[in-house]
This record gives sequence, structure tokens and C-alpha cells, in this order.
Amino acid sequence: MMADAPISTVVRDQAIAWFTLAQSGCMRADEQQQLQRWRQADSEHERAWQRLVGIPLGFQQRAAQLANPAARAALENAQPHSVDRRRVLKTLAGLGLLGTAAWQMSDSYWLQGQLADLHTATGERVQKRLPDGTQIWLNTRSAVDVRFDAQSRLLLLRHGEVDILTARDAQDRPFMVLTEQARLRPLGTRFSVRQGDGETLLSVSQGRVAATARSGAGERIVEQGWSVRIDTGGVAQPVQASAANNAWTDGFIIAERMRLVDFLAELGRYRPGILRCDPAVADLRLSGSFPLDDGERILAMLEKSLPVRVQSRTPYWLTVVPV
Repeated sequence: MMADAPISTVVRDQAIAWFTLAQSGCMRADEQQQLQRWRQADSEHERAWQRLVGIPLGFQQRAAQLANPAARAALENAQPHSVDRRRVLKTLAGLGLLGTAAWQMSDSYWLQGQLADLHTATGERVQKRLPDGTQIWLNTRSAVDVRFDAQSRLLLLRHGEVDILTARDAQDRPFMVLTEQARLRPLGTRFSVRQGDGETLLSVSQGRVAATARSGAGERIVEQGWSVRIDTGGVAQPVQASAANNAWTDGFIIAERMRLVDFLAELGRYRPGILRCDPAVADLRLSGSFPLDDGERILAMLEKSLPVRVQSRTPYWLTVVPV
């Protein structure tokens, strides 16, 4: 794999957590051994680590500070559409104040968010009304650029997940959503789009959406009540959409015999820091509806319903382990 290939958000966050702990001066001997095992477990882990340690020493402290959830929140709470703020971020990067390696990791949801027209912080969900009357809901850690002109209406989903209710345009301009893998053309509809690592998930609630892979594969019409995955290989066969796909718009995670490790990965999107799962309990199954606005309650529910407990290294580093 090429050294400059994108690094998944999960691996990036793990690397930042390890890096921050290593920089803290509080790393125990057993944790140093765990870090070595993590680096050796996958070549992507090592690439992520090398990008971080490649930051000049004077800038590593700044990178560690930016990894701190409180520091991130302070910047994220600044004016969300401030052109000055975006200019400052780009200038800092150009001067090296974010570190060359940090800027190379611009696939990071956090950095993308600072430069996007619309974005949400960790755990945040917002609704916006676009100039044409289209309504858009942004899920946690999402970043969208809006490109409306005299000829077209274009949304660029940089990261995360959105739910869109399109409006009829007085100028009859076509509407399009672009992701890393897909071109999506709604045909009078409501639909959701999730940009994952290496694929796009489309779910149609109303109407129809024409989906095309940006790699050039043929177009597929996705009907109401169906969902489809799109990657560089093309558009997959549609499957019936699960209620879990859009449950976030109502403030819930819905689990249907979901593996615990997958559930925690989903919950982790809405929480700052790292939420890990011990391999010994990874395959436990759970079902139910869980309120997104009360993460501590969800963790307490897990401890009551499964043979697990939540182990806390810090408030931002939790591991679910066997009882």
C-alpha cells in the first residue's frame, strides 16, 4: 500500500489516542507493550503512527493539544461559517504550525469540518435550510460543502452522514450529491447518505434516487424503502432499508442482534475520545433502541443487560471488558 494512502478514521483516532498517551509522560510499561502490539498488528496502524511521529518535535505538543477533546471543542464552538477561521487554519498548516504530517491527514473528519460550509462536532446533530428550500440534517462528525450556482445545485459530502429532503427549485436546476464514491441524483425525494471508509451507503425514504459510481459504472435507480452501497467497483444490488439506517434523525441508535463491537463502533461516533471493545466480548449480541443524547445511560444499560463492565482509563478512553 502507498505510504500516502488515506488512513481510516478509526485507525487515525486510535493512533491519536496512543500518541497523546505517549506524550503525556504517564505511559506505563504494559501500555508501551500494548502500543507496540497495536503498531505491529496492521501496516495501516504503523503508517498512522509514523505520520504522527513525523511531526517536528516542537509541533508534536501542538498536535497533542489538538487531539484533546476540550481543545477541539473550543475551536469547533467558534463561528461555524467564519471565513477568517478557515483562512487561519489554512495559514497555520502552510506555516507548519499544524505539522506536515497532520496536514497530510486531511482526510480527518475534524480538519475537513473546519474547512466545510456546514459541519457538526462529535455528538452534534443539526438541521439546516438551504437557499432553495431544501432541508438537510447533519449527523455527528459530518462535513458538507454547498455549491449552488445558476446552472446546478450540488452538495459535496466530505465526511459523515446527512438526511436530505429536496425542494422543487424555481429555476429548475438539477440537484446532485457527490461523495468520494458516488453521484446521487434525487428524483423528488427524501434520502440519507453516509460516507464510510471506502464506500457510500444510500437509503431512500421517499421517491427515488439515481445512483452512479464515480468510477464510471452504470446508473441504478433506487426506490423508496431500499438502500444500496456504492464503492469504486460500482453500485451494489439494492436491499430493503433497515429502520436503523435513519434512526439517528429521531435521536436513537437501533440495534437488531448487533455485535457488541459493531455497536460500540457506532456509539463511538457520538462520543469524544476512544471507546474500545475487549475481543473477549466482541461477539455478544444486543437489540433495542438507545437514546443518542445520553451516552452514559447507554453504557449503564450495557452493564445491566450483558456480562460486561466499562473500564475507564480516562473520561475519554473507555474499554468494555468482561465482568
